[in-house]
Amino acid sequence: MLETLINLDRELMVALNLSGIHTTFMNGFFWMISQILIWLPAVLVLFYVLGKDKKKEAFLIVLSVALVFLLCDQISSGLMKPLFGRLRPGKDPLVMNLLEYVNNYRGGRFGFPSSHAANSFGFAMFTSLLFRYKPYTAAAFIWASLCAYSRIYLGVHFPLDVLVGIALGMLIGWGVYKLYVKFRVKFPKMLCTENCGNLPSGYSKCNVNLLILVLGTILFSIICFAMQLNKFV
Repeated sequence: MLETLINLDRELMVALNLSGIHTTFMNGFFWMISQILIWLPAVLVLFYVLGKDKKKEAFLIVLSVALVFLLCDQISSGLMKPLFGRLRPGKDPLVMNLLEYVNNYRGGRFGFPSSHAANSFGFAMFTSLLFRYKPYTAAAFIWASLCAYSRIYLGVHFPLDVLVGIALGMLIGWGVYKLYVKFRVKFPKMLCTENCGNLPSGYSKCNVNLLILVLGTILFSIICFAMQLNKFV
């Protein structure tokens, strides 16, 4: 049963990697999407939103976000990857020569589960529960999905690596949010009583829309970069 699942995962990897039809534009796009630092402006704007709308809770929320990233990274990379020891696609002799890579990057030795997928979906889940604003939820999960798929396109993770990473990230994001809510209830003085916005969650719709705009601007910038890269090749 397990061997059948792994073989199916390999076949799906070859199909989703789009080997043979990679383009300069897609290479540039998914390479940049996969870079964590490219999303730093969005994190800074998140801090701005917290400072404007939830001054009393800003530090607690920042700690919660940091905990999401810490748990996602340590459980996926520090615990599960060495525990399961599943080779990355670029190290798997049964598929490594059937795939296409970008910048000859193949990642480390083990890849199950994907820490990129865990981190991006953990962040998306936690902040979506925090804001409870459908446009933001859509934007956050679109970003997380692009980041997760980029790992398959780049040839560094199998689909199953990504799916388990997604599940792990969403579970951690949900769990940390529940801890955050319990802390707020236990320490009511941490509750925001001023500068609360017009969303049910207490945030300003204008400020959260600014965060959505920044996410969209980053994505648009990546597209422009990939288009320019395509012109020079």
